[in-house]
Amino acid sequence: MLEWFGKRKEDAVRLGSRSHGISVLDAVTELDMALVAMSKNDYVTASKCIDRLILSEREADRIEDKLCADLSGGELSVQEREDLIRFVRKMDHIANWAKEASLHIQLLKETNASVPEEIWKSVEKMSAELLPAVRYLIKAVESLKDDTAETVRNIDNVNDQERIIDGLYFATIKEVHLSDMESKAVMLMRELILSLEMAADTCKACADTISIILVSRRI
Repeated sequence: MLEWFGKRKEDAVRLGSRSHGISVLDAVTELDMALVAMSKNDYVTASKCIDRLILSEREADRIEDKLCADLSGGELSVQEREDLIRFVRKMDHIANWAKEASLHIQLLKETNASVPEEIWKSVEKMSAELLPAVRYLIKAVESLKDDTAETVRNIDNVNDQERIIDGLYFATIKEVHLSDMESKAVMLMRELILSLEMAADTCKACADTISIILVSRRI
């Protein structure tokens, strides 16, 4: 990930960081597929996607623990270590928010809450925009060691995606409140939408941490 890691740790941490990002992306991908399935009333497919999402989130947790252990040693300064561990933990929170969203999908199914197809499609638009945000974040990590300009471009792309999702968040919340859904459906959809917004905000927080690392490198 960075030349700072030290020769013994560098490759392991870089590969681990990429594996962690891919596990997070897998969780977000499964969430998006679950939402597409819900818009089609395909509850069987949605349940399978949620099962796979939970497995991906657990794998992300496992890699997070290993990465933090790897970062605890080597030739890192205290500040470098703190910045990198903070990044890894924030990245993991994206998968956590995806899991949180999936739990609300399950509750909507189990309570037989009725949600119009058009609202499911609006929510899926948010998750569809979250996918490239995570991909740009992974690319920013991959380019961090060798291509600062590429890293900055990907950070900017993450921020652009967050702004898009922010706009969709307000539009979708408004759509939910103007609908004729029963109160339990409104409450659960609000929490689902908020989970997606928080995942996007966490992507931006990760990008901000990478920016801090870049600045620290130049000091």
